[in-house]
Parts: sequence; C-alpha cells; structure tokens
Amino acid sequence: MSIFDEMMKQYESSHNGKRDSGSQKTYDLKNYFNTILPKGVDSQTKRIRVLPPSGESKTPFNTMWGHTKKINGEWKTFPCLKHEMDEDCPFCQAREALLATGKEEDKELAKQYSARQYYIIKVIDRDNEADGVKFWRIKHNYKKQGAYDKIMAAIKNAGHDITDTENGRDLNIEIIRDGQMSTIQAISVALDKTPLSPNEEKSSNWTSDIRTWEDVYSVRGYDYLAIVVKGDSPVWDKEGKCYVGKLEMEAKTKVNSDEDDSLEDELEIGIKESESKVEKKSEPVSVTTDEDEDDDLPF
Repeated sequence: MSIFDEMMKQYESSHNGKRDSGSQKTYDLKNYFNTILPKGVDSQTKRIRVLPPSGESKTPFNTMWGHTKKINGEWKTFPCLKHEMDEDCPFCQAREALLATGKEEDKELAKQYSARQYYIIKVIDRDNEADGVKFWRIKHNYKKQGAYDKIMAAIKNAGHDITDTENGRDLNIEIIRDGQMSTIQAISVALDKTPLSPNEEKSSNWTSDIRTWEDVYSVRGYDYLAIVVKGDSPVWDKEGKCYVGKLEMEAKTKVNSDEDDSLEDELEIGIKESESKVEKKSEPVSVTTDEDEDDDLPF
C-alpha cells in the first residue's frame, strides 16, 4: 500500500473511535513548529514540507495520547502514561475516581482528566530551513475541523503522496488572529511539485533524522504527574532529589524559617539572661576613667 493510501486509511480510522495499535530530551525551540502568531501580527502564511515516514511508520502522522493542564498560567500537555507506557497514570486514575461517584458534576469534571489524541509530524519550515527537522504536534478534533482534518483535505485534493522527496508538494498554512487565539483558517498544497531540497545532501540529512516525538517531548513520571493533577507546580527538591509540589516546598520552607526564628528567639532570650546575670555580678567593678567608659566591656 502506498504512503498516500496509508495516510487516507489512517485518517479514516482516526474518527472511528479506535486507537491505532501500530506504531534525555533536548529542549531546543528549533525542534518545534507552531502556528502561534507573534505579538502584533494579525495574519500570516507559513509554508512547510511534511517529511516522509521513517522507520516502521507507514504514514508521517504518529499518534500520541496526552493530558492538558494549566500550570503557572500556561497550558501544558503531558503524554499519558497509561496509553503510551502501559503504566498507572494519575490523570486517568483521577478520571476513573470521579466517574465512580456517579454524580453528574463529577462526570463533567472527569472530562478535564481524559486523555486526548494528538498527531505528531516531522516537517521542514521553509522560512527556517537552517533549523532542520521540526516536530509539529496537532490536537485531534472530533468535529473534523482541526488542523489534521485540513491537512488531510488538502492531501486528498492533491491526490498523491505530498511527502515524496522528488515530486512532493509543500503545504501553505494560513493563520489569523481570533481575539487572543491564533487560528488556522486554511491549509492548501502548493501548485507545483518540487523536490524536498535541490541539495541532495541536505535532503538526505532531513530524511535520515531518526528522532521520534519521544526524543523531544517529555514523558513525565507518575510522581511528577500526580503533583500536576493536584493542581500544584512540580519543582525539584535538591535535598530529597525528587519533584515536589511548589506549594508544598514553600510550606516546608516557611516551617523551617519559623523554626529558625524560634531558635533565634530562644538564643536571644538566653543571651539576655546571661548578660543580666553578669551585670549583677559586675556591679562592684568601678569605672575610673573616661577612656574605660568608652571601651566595650567583655560581658
């Protein structure tokens, strides 16, 4: 089956409710492609080239299941441990616990802890080719109105494999500002077929990039995610050599500070009592000169 046919097949299965069972991080902004408009810009068109599938992948679109949660005012996405690693996941456990109550309000709240499907593709940003291969993470849209749906509509209209290194096509992404949000208005294929790059060495370097999304997106551990689920922000505890909640860390620091203040108070009281005793014993000592009065006494 051709790559084009595989992409069509994957897209159809993405909306049938079934999960496709097939198929130290480097945090460099150059690794990521996004469609967020810069401040002050209301519209923009970006041009990318989707790279052909590598390894055992049959299409360029690799699926990932993740959870979203706002931390420090910013939305973050975390790969689901249950879906991706077949391990216990705090988000999924919270969802199951809420559903188990049978209450309508808990059922609604449980939606916040559900795993969402994402697609991750490797692309070349034509405006920043020097950055090399970038990863673009796209959220699945159950209404078929998302970026993935727009890409597949463009590919279907093209009627062939747009990732072909010799006769593929670029994608034009039209982005507009909708309030504070950056929205993809349309995605279309370039009119002409072109090689991935006129430079064979560069093209080979791009297509031989063996990295997967797990190399650039963190798969956080259970303890880390458990802190996030509780609504706290994970911070590294140097003493415990583990992640703890920021609020927990601040509370711990405050307790230690209060204990230090209490100890200082006790020491200060002890010193004053000692001084008082010394002063009483020192009363017979006579001060004979002005110079002696200016000196600091040894007690």
